[in-house]
Amino acid sequence: MGVRGLTSYINSIGTLWTQIDLKNTKLIIDGSCLCHYLYYSNGLDCRCGGQYQEYYDAVVSFFDALVSNGVEAYVVFDGAHDPSDKKLETRIARTNERVRKSNALSMSADDFLLPLLARHVFVDALRNRGVKFVFSDCEADTEIASLAYGWNCPVLSNDSDFFIFDIKAGYIPFEFLEWNSSSLTASVFYRQKLASHHRIRAELIPLWASLAGNDYVSRDLSSTFNRALNGFQTFNHIRFESIANMLSKLRDSNEEEALKCALKMMKSAENREKLRQAVELSLQEYTLSESNLSGYFQDDIVSSSLRTQSNREINQWVLRRFRNGKFSSKCISSLTSGKLFLEIPVENCREISANCCSKRLRRCVYGILNDAETKAEGNIKVIQEWDREGLSVQQSIVKPYQEGVFPSLSLIPYLDLGERVNFLLFALDSDTTAVRFLGKSFILIAASLRYLIKYAHPPLETNHLIALLCCCVNLENGELYNGEEATVSPYRSLWPFDIRAVQSFAQWQCVLRDAIHLNFNLLEPVPVPCIHKTFNGKMAQKLLESLQQGKSENQPILNRG
Repeated sequence: MGVRGLTSYINSIGTLWTQIDLKNTKLIIDGSCLCHYLYYSNGLDCRCGGQYQEYYDAVVSFFDALVSNGVEAYVVFDGAHDPSDKKLETRIARTNERVRKSNALSMSADDFLLPLLARHVFVDALRNRGVKFVFSDCEADTEIASLAYGWNCPVLSNDSDFFIFDIKAGYIPFEFLEWNSSSLTASVFYRQKLASHHRIRAELIPLWASLAGNDYVSRDLSSTFNRALNGFQTFNHIRFESIANMLSKLRDSNEEEALKCALKMMKSAENREKLRQAVELSLQEYTLSESNLSGYFQDDIVSSSLRTQSNREINQWVLRRFRNGKFSSKCISSLTSGKLFLEIPVENCREISANCCSKRLRRCVYGILNDAETKAEGNIKVIQEWDREGLSVQQSIVKPYQEGVFPSLSLIPYLDLGERVNFLLFALDSDTTAVRFLGKSFILIAASLRYLIKYAHPPLETNHLIALLCCCVNLENGELYNGEEATVSPYRSLWPFDIRAVQSFAQWQCVLRDAIHLNFNLLEPVPVPCIHKTFNGKMAQKLLESLQQGKSENQPILNRG
């Protein structure tokens, strides 16, 4: 969720921090935030499409450092889109921001956008190193804080909401953890210190943060409240101080009474009611209860409050695979809310979205999830995809493939391996003898490339395909770059960057992503490829440059493969 400006405000008060040695403890980690942080903080390229091998190595190094200090990590990821839609406008705004960054990066601006398949790589690293992780039903913040409260251990994240939750063992921001040495040291934040600093009760900290503004209390509402409180509008640190000063005079009031006093300052009855509703929603998010994930971590118990669009319980095998990262959160969003915010890669924003290339695969996924063949009414009433159109985000309605074309979700566990392979290859338009006779580990890659050749728009150029194939071979052989890499400047402006290739490589990642999701839905009839052994954007661009300098063919591939 996040409180605007809170991190910089807290960081400016040195007395709120306590130095500790982090060792021999459980640690709850915000997986979605750490996924971004480790990529960004290691200075990896995001413009060319992902440095996945280097990223994989960075993730492994981080968790190895925790293990060597006796820290038992529990990683919790955000899950599906919340069916209540209470943060819909925030999701739309953030997706529009991704579009802006994509366009800026394609024109060499200095910005950051997490590459499309980074989370797949992150989860692979966790799985391979035996790190415990789970996907939450929806947004994970409250689950993370509840786990930390119940287990009396700290939280590691960079989300400012964790300054507000009641976490007795403290909150550690990523940048305040020193892990690249033999011992782990950290600066930890305790909520009680903040309450003492402002001379308010710790129980009023959630109200303090909500009145300052977050995803529920809009900038307009908090601005109106600021004017009522201070006589002028401010979004700097003064607003935190003035709200705290107001609450310090209400030390004997509980949260409900303090909110009533705050609302009385609003002259407009309409604004007063809007603020009340927004703050009450916000306060609900900061309320801790027993986590439904503790049973999963401790006793492998899977429970969930999620239901399909037609208000049915979700199949137990689906929930279990979702919890352990073997069933996409996008697919769960399809079942529960019907709203999907497609990832925006760095691409040529003058072309149609790279996500359009793999739309057929997503329709296959939706057809399976609908489960209409085994039920009078399907699981899905509507699918709304939010994707880039030009330089903005637009909604479109996508229809699942019709009943009978693909198996229903409930029938998947009863199909034999051969049947599930057939459905996968049919969806990828690659049901050929040549693909079937490949080694199992290469089937999904080969079939996805065949699909890309047929459906890419603009069409896939020959040299783009050769660069992708050579990239796969090099990575499989353990060669990160070819021998010329050392002579190339690390600066972005001097690294090869072909905008047409960027679009081809972005489409390839979209196809691979949706093919993996489909493979998950079919209970993995073929092995999922290791992304860090399949694609590397900088390598692909460098290989393409070498091919073009060699005057190789550079024409669209038409009706091949």
